[in-house]
Amino acid sequence: MKKISMVIVAISAMISLSGCHEDPTYVDSYFQRQSVIEELSNELKGQYSSIFIPVIYNASQEQMDYKSLWKGEVTENGQPIIHYTFGGYENRTVTLQQVPISWISFVIKDTKLAEAVKLLPDYDISIPYSFASSDEETGEASKMGEIIYSDSKVPVTLNYGGKQHLVLFNFKCPSQFVFDADKRPISPGRIQLELKTIIVDNVIVQEIDGYSGEEFFLSIMGKTDPISK
Repeated sequence: MKKISMVIVAISAMISLSGCHEDPTYVDSYFQRQSVIEELSNELKGQYSSIFIPVIYNASQEQMDYKSLWKGEVTENGQPIIHYTFGGYENRTVTLQQVPISWISFVIKDTKLAEAVKLLPDYDISIPYSFASSDEETGEASKMGEIIYSDSKVPVTLNYGGKQHLVLFNFKCPSQFVFDADKRPISPGRIQLELKTIIVDNVIVQEIDGYSGEEFFLSIMGKTDPISK
């Protein structure tokens, strides 16, 4: 009887374990499916334009007059317009085109470094993006998702102080855009790029956190109509 009881317990345990795979809790996120990632990223693929709002303060809390320095397109009221491109499934990055990183000089405390940065040309900044579920639902795979933007690094080589230096601008991109995958087409929302640290020759020389007075935010306010798809 003892052997029979043990066999019954073992069979029951196997049935219980096999049932776990049918538990809705174990359903993969809709946004982890390769077919979904491919479809959504290829839907986003294209070039867009948007209003571009820089928020730039130095340690003295002086705001930079960016409108007078902007050399690109503007709206009727003089607001800068920026162009940006979303790569498709094979290249899941959003590239902000011709970003005036020379404006970073306005928040740099080291005067020699600031003068060198002021001479930099405009740069394209690439930001990796991905998709994720926007809620904690279990059961059916939720179709409420979000576009998540990763951090971005911009390396430049500068000559100042009689030496050549490798300078790295580290940007965070805290923006997350929530969308319903059942309502198509999806489109990019607001993207915000925040300068967080300046690194020279592998040493952090300045942190931009707002507490010390400096701020450097670049806000892309969300797409207008796509320029090309």
